[in-house]
Amino acid sequence: MKFDVLGRISNMGLPDGKLAILYSVYEAVSNSVHSIEAQFKSEAPTKGKIFVSVDTDDDAFIERISISDNGTGFTPKNLDAFDTSDSRFKASIGGKGVGRLIWLKVFRTIRVSSAYLGDGTKKSIHFNFVPEQEDSIQDIDRDKDYEHPHGATVFLDNMREGQKEKVRKVSFLRDLALHFFSYFMAKSMPNIWVVYNGEKSNLADFIEGKVDEPVTVPINIEIDGHRYEMTMSHMYVDSTISKELKNSILLTAHHRLVGDPISVARKYALNELEGRKAYVGLASGPFLNERVDQERLSFRLNKGQESALHDALLKSSAQFLEDHIGKLRGKQKITIGALLAEHPQLSAQIKNLDDYVSKLSPGMDEEQIGENLFTLLYRDERKISKKIRDFAEIEQLDDTAKQEAEKVLERVSDQAKNRLAELVVKRRQVLTLARSFLRYRDDGKDAYHYEKAIHELICPMGEMLTAEEYSRHNLWIVDDLLAYYQFFASDKQIRVIAKDSESQKEPDIVFFNPLGFRREGTNDPVVLVEFKRPGDERPSKDPVDQVLEYIEKLKSKTVRDIHGEVVSEIRKDTPFECYIVCDLTEGTRKILSRSLAPYATPDGEGYFGFAPNHKATIHVISFKKMLRDAELRNEVFFRKLGLTNTRS
Repeated sequence: MKFDVLGRISNMGLPDGKLAILYSVYEAVSNSVHSIEAQFKSEAPTKGKIFVSVDTDDDAFIERISISDNGTGFTPKNLDAFDTSDSRFKASIGGKGVGRLIWLKVFRTIRVSSAYLGDGTKKSIHFNFVPEQEDSIQDIDRDKDYEHPHGATVFLDNMREGQKEKVRKVSFLRDLALHFFSYFMAKSMPNIWVVYNGEKSNLADFIEGKVDEPVTVPINIEIDGHRYEMTMSHMYVDSTISKELKNSILLTAHHRLVGDPISVARKYALNELEGRKAYVGLASGPFLNERVDQERLSFRLNKGQESALHDALLKSSAQFLEDHIGKLRGKQKITIGALLAEHPQLSAQIKNLDDYVSKLSPGMDEEQIGENLFTLLYRDERKISKKIRDFAEIEQLDDTAKQEAEKVLERVSDQAKNRLAELVVKRRQVLTLARSFLRYRDDGKDAYHYEKAIHELICPMGEMLTAEEYSRHNLWIVDDLLAYYQFFASDKQIRVIAKDSESQKEPDIVFFNPLGFRREGTNDPVVLVEFKRPGDERPSKDPVDQVLEYIEKLKSKTVRDIHGEVVSEIRKDTPFECYIVCDLTEGTRKILSRSLAPYATPDGEGYFGFAPNHKATIHVISFKKMLRDAELRNEVFFRKLGLTNTRS
């Protein structure tokens, strides 16, 4: 069978660009580590030396890279394995025999110089590596000397078009630290230097001092009845060591990083660790060594194995991070308490707070916890609705079904109570907001907010609404009885709601059709609500005259809804209920005392009267009275839920 090297490279799915340059270095450094281990055995960490030299052009693009070591060198056996794709020569230590092919994807020129001991004497070899040729070892020179007694240097030069990248010195250090981190933690890493444009830096020095002493524990994974053992090393590191390294779990095979680190930063809110610390977990063992793919980009795992592996790793990490997670759980309990105070209807989803919190991801924030609780509520309501439908189809319930029905009824009752509590909380928030709108402004603009701010809060302006759209308004602030009216128009011209009128007058809010249905031959009352600007010392127009003028324009008119259906036929004798909401300043009180609503209420915060010619009852109330009365109507509910006074 013929072997197409370029086709092989294309099919391998190797990276390109900056990542390809880094992987080229990883492969060469890894080969050097193996060579040093073969040369020095247990003394490799102290006697082994690797230099990664990087040269850039004037524009800071990588121009050439060389990797040299003092390992065994290219002995005949090593050279033969180097010249054999998919060689099993280093299979026992994880060698795949294909990594060096990435060099060809990035560099046109690959040159090797080496010295080794053969028959007790020093020998040297120099050659070009041209893997696309049938004989990939080209231009061999055995006479040229190599300056060191043993070892090798791989020169990578003449970069291919489209592969040029800028890789800073700190990137080489950080990425090498990430890729060979397990060697460092195992104290088996030789001395590695990065020489960037002549500036020399030691990799161990870069890592040293940024890593706490690791805690190594065994991990057991159960998959399909089989038990696999692994090792997990947990440690805290300085957060500046590497972006990819920090707050991650690293999966390794034969001491080398495989695939991307698994970030657990968000899951465990690790960005909140104190003292500029970050977390690193390092997983290793035969289970991973036996399942790494040839490109070292991933592991050959089925879904069951992958899921079991991740669960085991996360469980081990959680045990190491127990103190930190405990603090997160405490914060989550406070968050949940605040959520339930604002949304009481969610209370039914939490039977035991500790149990509920223990099932949350420790890094879940307020928004995520809220989403979870509302999802549980939605599922619960769907489940109850289905059970109710099922019971409705049963003609006669037996004792077991009756007991189940009673449980469902109890659940429905609990939900109803919680929904009422939710409504009460929302009402309290609305009243607090309303009071803020009425505060005096000292920003050099108008002394008070315009009346439209209150108008919009109570009912959207410029719309016609029906009773079904109750969630869009807060008419209960004015009077809870307004909920009985089926149709109302807010800030709409009279000619829009009554087509047989030409009036362009715009009542703030006008209500028609109480009780939700139109009764022929009846004379149902119409309600008008008018807001005046807060803080007006003397209104520009008599507010009582203003609402009476609206009545005159509405008399003998037919009101239709947004679909053209008749809502109300206003007769000359149709009664009107009128509410005027304003600040009772001295000027306003003087106008009212001379109007058809001259009588002050006992609390002094309102006026009332009757306009016989218009059949209109008139109520004038201050903004203060409107909010206070709304609070009093809901006070028992506020007190029951322990809500503070809205005046505070």
